[in-house]
Amino acid sequence: MIFNRNIKYRDIFIFMLIVIAGYIFVKNYNIFFKSIKGFLLIISPFIYALVIAYCLNPLMKIFEKRLKLKRGLSITFTYIIILSLILLIFIYILPNIISSIISMTSEVPKYMNIVQKWINTALQNEDLYSLIKDVGLLNYLSVLSSKFGSTLMTVLEGSISSLFSATASLVKVVLAFLIAIYVLLDKEKLGRGAKTLIYMLFKEEKGSNLINWIKIYDKMIGVYIGTKAIDSAIIGTIALVGLLIIKAPYAGLLALIVGVTNMVPYLGPLVGEIVGLFIGLFVSPMMAITIFLFLFILQQFDAWYLDPKLIGGSVGVRPFFIILALTIGGGYFGMAGMLLASPTIATMKIFYDKKVAIFKARNANLVEKYIENDDGKLEEKEKSNDNKKPKN
Repeated sequence: MIFNRNIKYRDIFIFMLIVIAGYIFVKNYNIFFKSIKGFLLIISPFIYALVIAYCLNPLMKIFEKRLKLKRGLSITFTYIIILSLILLIFIYILPNIISSIISMTSEVPKYMNIVQKWINTALQNEDLYSLIKDVGLLNYLSVLSSKFGSTLMTVLEGSISSLFSATASLVKVVLAFLIAIYVLLDKEKLGRGAKTLIYMLFKEEKGSNLINWIKIYDKMIGVYIGTKAIDSAIIGTIALVGLLIIKAPYAGLLALIVGVTNMVPYLGPLVGEIVGLFIGLFVSPMMAITIFLFLFILQQFDAWYLDPKLIGGSVGVRPFFIILALTIGGGYFGMAGMLLASPTIATMKIFYDKKVAIFKARNANLVEKYIENDDGKLEEKEKSNDNKKPKN
């Protein structure tokens, strides 16, 4: 009895410690999260290094496995290619983007005057004027044009500041690239260490399941992000050629926007089309419609031909769940969350399908009676069962 009483007192003491620790955490949660944020800021080069090593690993494997080069040479050639691409971006692409944004920023007041003239001309039409007045939009048109101008100025100036702030964190990026070399050199040892830690924490069965799902998630990232990057590069190149042919304003910047936004399924291409429409309005309504139709046709070509050819039907997630995942991922984690939304929901679907298959195998009668039949068939089945019952 004394031993059991000691156990009871010990449990009460542990419970009281947990309550006190929980109270201290809730009361000082700001300090706690600030400490975590500071710690993540300190180790951010190592986090970037892991991401960079993960992205460079497929290219390194091409040199290592297909060309039979040693690990050191494979990493060297990988870095030569990537650094050459980055250098080309800094020399040729980035200055053009900055100059285009600065040019658009300086010309926004002129474009707003043009838009205001279009509105005034449109309001001279009596039928259109009465329609706008009946709807109640008359008082908002002039305000809308000025607000659009100020909003566009804010977005453009924010884009320039974002580019300069990204350049300002160049030291962390350079450090991350250097650390990524050591990650790639020792990736097998790091992988074995991670597996050992998983098995220590989750034991054999759960650890094996977790490692299996990490492999599936890695495959989904390759299918969605890796292949989608190739798809977006092709679409961006076609967009650039087409926009130059139709003499669209800021063709290079617009093609870059189309290529980048194309990485986000469903919502991304629509953003590119709307941006193209507004940029075209700076020249003329006809140019705006031409750009929009061209980008819309290009998006349809991608959706119905190019994207299925590259990605195929290997994932099969319905648009509703993709858009839901994009909304949640973008809301919590920004652009990174939107990029990872598709592979995440695809992995969850695989997990769900396996669970459903197990459930159906264990509950065959229930599935046949209530799930796989629609309401009409179910009702007919129940009536037929009632008719088969013996009458008293």
